[in-house]
Amino acid sequence: MIREILRFELREQLRSPLLWLVSGLFGLLAFALGSSEAVQIGGGMGNVHQNAPLVVARLMGMFSLFGLLVSAIFVSGALLRDFEQGTAELYFSTPLRRGHYLAGRLLAAMLACLLIQVLAAAGLFLAQFMPWIAPERLGPVSLAPYGWSFAVLVLPNLVLCTTMLALFATLSRSIMWVYLGVLAFLLAYLVTGVMMRDLDNIWLVTLSEPLGLRALSWTTRYWSAEERNTGLPAITGYMLANRALWLAVAAAMLAALFASFRTGRSGTRGARAGRRRAAGASERPAPAVPAAIRMQPRSGALNVARQFLQQLRFDVKGVFRSVPFLVMLAFAMINFIGAALNQGDMYGTPLLPVSSQMLASLQGSFSWMLIIIVLFHAGELVWKERAVRIHEVTDAMPLPDWLPLAAKFCTLVLVVASFQATGALVAMAIQAFKGTVAIEPAVYLKTLSVDSLIYVLMGGAALCLQVLSNNKFAGY
Repeated sequence: MIREILRFELREQLRSPLLWLVSGLFGLLAFALGSSEAVQIGGGMGNVHQNAPLVVARLMGMFSLFGLLVSAIFVSGALLRDFEQGTAELYFSTPLRRGHYLAGRLLAAMLACLLIQVLAAAGLFLAQFMPWIAPERLGPVSLAPYGWSFAVLVLPNLVLCTTMLALFATLSRSIMWVYLGVLAFLLAYLVTGVMMRDLDNIWLVTLSEPLGLRALSWTTRYWSAEERNTGLPAITGYMLANRALWLAVAAAMLAALFASFRTGRSGTRGARAGRRRAAGASERPAPAVPAAIRMQPRSGALNVARQFLQQLRFDVKGVFRSVPFLVMLAFAMINFIGAALNQGDMYGTPLLPVSSQMLASLQGSFSWMLIIIVLFHAGELVWKERAVRIHEVTDAMPLPDWLPLAAKFCTLVLVVASFQATGALVAMAIQAFKGTVAIEPAVYLKTLSVDSLIYVLMGGAALCLQVLSNNKFAGY
């Protein structure tokens, strides 16, 4: 039975244009990284060949991290599609074991994510044959680094990440919480990397990083250019301990996944909450039926303005009260406060929290989260009515065609403005707490107003892509 479910789900995944679009983008990015020094991740290569084994291993490890951003789409699609489309009851009314169902769907999602990594490796491998690369920048052609990278980095990371995402999807039955899990993982990955950068306990530093990149870096930190051009580290010491630890974590999460999977539409927490709501509803008396209200339709510019403000108020309230916005704002705030309080020094001289320093820290550790927030909420705003299946009702309302989309764009503008204003207020609070410099609200206002323009334009472009693509994931 697992084979039939795997074959069916894999056929569905391979038919998805989004899978091939993402795979093509990863392949092109890998090709650009391997064929041009103008495109770099993590700094230049120096005296190391562009196709050196260690360069290949590091890039493939980074692609396994990037793959986490898109793995959420395929994992949540495989595990949540039947529950969202209402076909789960048909599946589980047959003598189908839930373990077989879960194993087949999860394996299909893993194979779809593996395809992305394979095409990225293919792009990286083909890049070294391009005629514009100087021969002295290349070493001997070999497939061994790719086999090592997949065995030691890509496949273990793929199992760990897809199992983690599947556990999020199973417990919550909500793609929103899967995305929040991805965001929390990435933020924890970046924050722990900064916090442990100066630690002397190398074992703690290497074991705390789940993707093995830190262990690889520490294992090869004293290698010469010749060693980096020709060799790969042995699977001992830091590398062996890191891989064994996180494969054990993946095995534990896999066991928790199979133990917690339920065939109901809601997750474990949602099911308990639903039972409590049902019990409470049964105890409440039925509400009285109100008398019919006679409505008199109005028209004119004033009425359109009122409709626009009402739609804007509705969308803004939905975004500002949503869990993703609040969680991402909290994550960004924690990241910024940590960076602002630990600015360090320059050439041995401590840095004062002047406005320019606080703005640089704000833009580097806080404002970047706006990219995720704007793109995420652009899709959520466009697809909000269709997600709850009331778009036929809202489309039938006497509103101008441009009004809902204009309100959603203005909502994104207010999201950007409120996000930047929150960061500015926290930055000025930190300055007041330290009490060593003058607070300059005008400097914050001017700088962040100009800085916000790119996010406003990004929001408008994201809305256009969501409307033109007519598919939420393709729009993302």
